[in-house]
Amino acid sequence: MSSDEENNIVAAMNKVAENLEPTIARGNPNENGNPSDKQVLIRTTDAERNRWKEASTHEQISLSAWIRNALNVEAKRILECDHPMNMTRFYPWAKICTKCGQRL
Repeated sequence: MSSDEENNIVAAMNKVAENLEPTIARGNPNENGNPSDKQVLIRTTDAERNRWKEASTHEQISLSAWIRNALNVEAKRILECDHPMNMTRFYPWAKICTKCGQRL
């Protein structure tokens, strides 16, 4: 990585940090009992963020917890499909779950 690239990254992170609201890491345990201590930076529109915030307020949980819950549900659907028999297609060369697309 060149010096110019590093300077651009530092400048971009400083710009992002200008708009961040300071928070206190509570280290609240997640469903596995581990503290949520990693951050993920994503880009979104104001409309999306406001909609997510409204949903989290409705559920009476933090926006962070709401996003984690939504992503964990989707990850479980993708990674831990139970491959229901009525959604399994059998071919002479393969058996495929049409729910998750996995070759069984």
